[in-house]
Amino acid sequence: MVTDFLPLLVTQRTAKRPMERLPKILILLLIAGIPAAAPPLVSPSPQLCFTAGSVTFQTISQGRSDYRIKIVPGAADSHYRIQIVDRVDDADFAFVDDVGALSLDSCSAVGIVKTVKVVSDGPFDLAVAVSAQTTDADARLFVHSARFGHQHAAALLAAMRHYQDDTTTE
Repeated sequence: MVTDFLPLLVTQRTAKRPMERLPKILILLLIAGIPAAAPPLVSPSPQLCFTAGSVTFQTISQGRSDYRIKIVPGAADSHYRIQIVDRVDDADFAFVDDVGALSLDSCSAVGIVKTVKVVSDGPFDLAVAVSAQTTDADARLFVHSARFGHQHAAALLAAMRHYQDDTTTE
């Protein structure tokens, strides 16, 4: 008789436990879901840009661009050779930004806007060699940025130099 009652008691206890856990699980899922549904604290950075005189050079990742820049490993196949330096005193150009001071209209321009895209395959307008060891560089570049990488900074610099070379020869 006692043995007949024991399986029923065990079944009732195990059946009751999941029902007690359900509200706790739902609360936990709700708490975990709130941050996932919330907007990000740091908004994605807008397109990177650099203004030289009346022309703003702006990087894009998709679509048609004014300049397609390919980063190449060797200096022999390049239009421009850019050396990356560790000290701003050694640089011809420096790209430095502060991500905390970023505004949403940082790429707004009054003058001409030229778009720049770094490409790995396909047609390109300029080939740029970027290296820390280059001794016969066309320009030395220092980059200290939370948003710019060396390749994007070099692409902007090459597009700027190419645009200036084209406008001075016309």
